[in-house]
Amino acid sequence: DKSLSDGIFFLELLSSVQPRAVNWGLITKGVTDQEKMMNATYIISIARKLGCSIFLLPEDITEVNQKMILTLTASIMYWFLKHPVVEERTSSDSESQVETISNSTLDDSASDFSAEENL
Repeated sequence: DKSLSDGIFFLELLSSVQPRAVNWGLITKGVTDQEKMMNATYIISIARKLGCSIFLLPEDITEVNQKMILTLTASIMYWFLKHPVVEERTSSDSESQVETISNSTLDDSASDFSAEENL
């Protein structure tokens, strides 16, 4: 889908997995090729800063290279599954933050152990 070339989808995805990661004041509307390239460069910068494995160039985003777009999306989602989400909450117990683990039950140590058993 050519509408992905402006990069807004990926900025929203990054913002949803890490709300404070995206500075929306730096985002352009992605109308011109130069604006699209600026957004794509910013997307890669944020993803690297979070610790995602990045294998694509800004041109892959602006040209909507399907395989590289899928790789970027998978890398962001993989990062999200590996990191807990911290939510701010107020309660009568005066707790200001509660750590919430993502819905994934993936445990590296358990999967490594079970893989060794199968050998």
